[in-house]
Amino acid sequence: MTHDFVVNTENVNEYKFRVLTSGIDYKQYLRNPVVLYIHTRENKDDESRGSEVVGRCIALIVKGTELIATIEFDEEDPFAKKIAGKVQRGYLRMSSIYADVIETSMDPELILEGQLYATVTKSKLVEISIVPIGGNDDALKLSKYGFDPVKLNKVNSNKNENMSHLKTIALALSLSHDADESSLLNEIKKIKLDKETSDNKVAKLEKQISDAAKEEGTQLIEKVIELGLLPDGLKAVQLSAYEKDPAGQKVILSKLIADKEAQNTQSGDHSKIKEVVLNAKNGTGVVGDSKESFDYLQKHDPVKLGKIRDEDAAKYTQLAKDYAAGVRHPEAK
Repeated sequence: MTHDFVVNTENVNEYKFRVLTSGIDYKQYLRNPVVLYIHTRENKDDESRGSEVVGRCIALIVKGTELIATIEFDEEDPFAKKIAGKVQRGYLRMSSIYADVIETSMDPELILEGQLYATVTKSKLVEISIVPIGGNDDALKLSKYGFDPVKLNKVNSNKNENMSHLKTIALALSLSHDADESSLLNEIKKIKLDKETSDNKVAKLEKQISDAAKEEGTQLIEKVIELGLLPDGLKAVQLSAYEKDPAGQKVILSKLIADKEAQNTQSGDHSKIKEVVLNAKNGTGVVGDSKESFDYLQKHDPVKLGKIRDEDAAKYTQLAKDYAAGVRHPEAK
């Protein structure tokens, strides 16, 4: 009676290591192809069970990464026949190899997910066993019976994680996936240097823009003062407002200047414009009892004037226009 068993794959086993099928040397084994029961050569505690050799391997075939054994059971032996019967009826389905370790590798390329110990790259097959459960408590005991167990090196999981991270970083930097740490550091330094250069250029450009805006604001404010639309004492306040909102203040000041210059061009006589404006104000040249004229606020309540400028640009512009036109509050002395 023969049965085929997969005796090895290259997957990570339950003991967190793996054996490469391509590295298993089974030439010597085929000269004495014994099949044992759970890796025990003799059962000294139960003589009725006799030899633990329950059969022999009559063929070994490599199929991809699998090593497949065809096992013939010794049905002349009562215990072996019993084991064969359990296999035939499906009660025993697993097998396990016992091998001498010749070479191992900690190469990250050979470490699979979930693997904790080194990969066995070369080994020498000693025996194959039928087992009720595929494995034993001594997971690293891969040497043949009678010798000290082989201790596989434990994989540095942090190193593997670091290698994975390095690959991700390398690809993100448009480098080869196998770029070493030195190459990554050089590329990062280059990027850092490029960034510093770029930041310096941006800072320089921003300062140039800020200086140009401040210069433009100063010129506009001085023009407004020159046209009599703003007292010289509010120059600093107006400049501060301009620096906070260059675009908005530029629109307001430019409009004041344009309107004033248009008035001057049309009349050619500043006094005549005053009269026209005063007539439009019922001929008084005053704002009645209101204490919100530009003239009054700049002398008695500059804080309120500044608040109007910041919160109500339209009102501030009108007050400035009225002031330029000669409108005065009777109490603003």
